[in-house]
Amino acid sequence: MKLFQQLHIKFLIIPLVAVGSLLAVTFCTIFGITYTSTINELNDSIEVEANTINVSHEPNSGGRNLIIYITVADDGSSSYKSYYAYEDKSKIDAIAASLTKEQAFLKIDSSRYLYKLGDKKSTEEGMVYGYAIINCTEQFKTITTLGFTLLVVYLVSLVIIAGLSFILATSATKPVKEAFEKERDLVANASHELKTPLTIARTNIELLSSNQNSTIKENQKWIDSAKYQIDRMNSLILQMLELSKMERDDYKVEKTNQNISSLIEGILLSFEAACYENNIRFVSDLQSNIYYECNKIETEKLITILIDNAIKYTPKNGEISVSLAKTLKMISIKVTNTGEGIPQEKINRIFDRFYKLDASHKESGNSFGLGLSIAKLIANSMNGDVICYSELGKFTTFEIQLPLH
Repeated sequence: MKLFQQLHIKFLIIPLVAVGSLLAVTFCTIFGITYTSTINELNDSIEVEANTINVSHEPNSGGRNLIIYITVADDGSSSYKSYYAYEDKSKIDAIAASLTKEQAFLKIDSSRYLYKLGDKKSTEEGMVYGYAIINCTEQFKTITTLGFTLLVVYLVSLVIIAGLSFILATSATKPVKEAFEKERDLVANASHELKTPLTIARTNIELLSSNQNSTIKENQKWIDSAKYQIDRMNSLILQMLELSKMERDDYKVEKTNQNISSLIEGILLSFEAACYENNIRFVSDLQSNIYYECNKIETEKLITILIDNAIKYTPKNGEISVSLAKTLKMISIKVTNTGEGIPQEKINRIFDRFYKLDASHKESGNSFGLGLSIAKLIANSMNGDVICYSELGKFTTFEIQLPLH
């Protein structure tokens, strides 16, 4: 979808630009400080060397840097003398020919030099200029190497940041996309579920309108049919509102210390008649006096949903068993029914909203495939969970796990 593609791109570009800019400023600052420091050190060094020059006599022996005296005659011709020359003659010639300012950097082939005028004096031969020259090739190599290293590190960092940004953008947009898709599916499924009862109710009302001379008794079946469909729509809307309420971040219920054992016993009594009518054997194995901090209404609703679901999918002459047990770590409530079972590939989907395992149950009563979704949310609100495991052709078990710590 274009919206999520744009959101993904923004999550990718924003951190890349922000961190990339920060790194660029940091690396440029490091390079700038290093470059300025190196140039200042060279300027200080050349200043010291230039101050020792006196063109009235030759430099003292033992000097480490190149010194050149250039004599410019009145006719414009020039000649030079070099001292402490550790460079070859061709480079010295090129350096001497380039000494035109009081101070400057020179580049001769692959070497770099800094020169400064130290002293000058008029003589019979002409004007004599004394220059101090420092070979700063190594310093510039160091600066160049640093710049290249910072550039490589910067580019590698950008690649790493881009990769991390892509991962983070994918992670950040995934829940948003999933939530959007869930809401879209909810609207589509709710519309589908409402379409049939609305159509039937509308048809019944049109039949009543077309025969205005008939009595209410004569049209009772159409009225009952319309009422039934309206009740189904009302049930769906109430379940959807309940799901929406429970999914809110601020959803809270009052919890008290409840006797889970007694609570389940009461629920089982209300289902005995339904099991008897369907020739279903109903057994229970409940540990007594098990207490848990929970909301009574929500807990009853959770267990009722699972037992009601078991009755729907248990064949005649089948069996439903309910157990309650307490361990050191949790309270376990299991609802098991015999029957066809659930394929493994569908177990992960049975808690999805509007998902129905068996299409034959699609229009049965007020079942819309929301019960297990509500049960899951109730268990999660109790810091627990509902898990399902099944074996095809044998049984299906839903287990409520409530942690004690």
